[in-house]
Amino acid sequence: MSAIAYKEEPPTGDRWSPAVFSLEDSDSWRRWRQFKLGRVEAALGCAPTTIENPRAVSQAERKSLLAQVAATNFALYQWRAAAPDENALDEWLLAFTNSFGLRAREDHRSANGNGVVRIEVAREGGRAGYIPYTDLRIAWHTDGYYNYHGPANCVRGMILHCAAAASEGGENRVLDHELAYLRLRDADEQALRLLIRPDAMTIPEATDESGRFRATNSGPVFFLDNSGALTMRYTARKKFVEWRDEETRAAADLLLSLIDADPLVSRVRLAPGQGLLCNNVLHDRTAFRNDENSWRRLCRIRFHNRIDMN
Repeated sequence: MSAIAYKEEPPTGDRWSPAVFSLEDSDSWRRWRQFKLGRVEAALGCAPTTIENPRAVSQAERKSLLAQVAATNFALYQWRAAAPDENALDEWLLAFTNSFGLRAREDHRSANGNGVVRIEVAREGGRAGYIPYTDLRIAWHTDGYYNYHGPANCVRGMILHCAAAASEGGENRVLDHELAYLRLRDADEQALRLLIRPDAMTIPEATDESGRFRATNSGPVFFLDNSGALTMRYTARKKFVEWRDEETRAAADLLLSLIDADPLVSRVRLAPGQGLLCNNVLHDRTAFRNDENSWRRLCRIRFHNRIDMN
């Protein structure tokens, strides 16, 4: 039995075949594991890449960001200039992400006409009461875990951009999902097998205050997307999540303990003009306090494709 079903495809941007994630190919796995750990350790702690003009990313700037993404599946950046208003910020974000091949925007219910979601405190409307739109802590998760419709129709890329920092708190922890897979495979191969099952994690149906309905959504925690890249669908929340059985719940508990204890977790408190560009890595958020509740907090765009490494 293979850990994850995969198709033999041309090597990825890192020249590794998807076969490294098969539990039956131990030689490839050992080589990839050694390579991955060395690369992540060398890449973490780098300063954000400065972007002079987000509407026209230079080759040197792009190369710097892609080097980070190749190592850790995410990169931090700092825009030199600030967008003059909300509309301009949307335009800059779309131009910036487009330069990295991120074009398949998710049709999110809270997105504006440009596909941009404001991560702000919402006291009323359809977003009220949902944790991302409060000032409360958010547990470890990958984005879109409740909206999985197969390896070709899930959230695989994302940008999280800071328009204004919180007065207090609002720190993110970030961890490459490939590292989470690596730690779990090292710790308990059977637990990994449980979390790759197609019905490992289910988010039950829900209806929000505006009457919009979301159907039950089931899927694996780890899987290979249609490009052969390792992808993760996960939330550490305790409510409104159902695990396949008690064994799977125990595997999820083990995974969370490994994520929390990982020495290669990055801690980031984004400043205005800074952001996270990623292949939907694991992240969380501490509680925060804002003096102003306006659009000027965080902006997010999610994509159904990964960052183009070419």
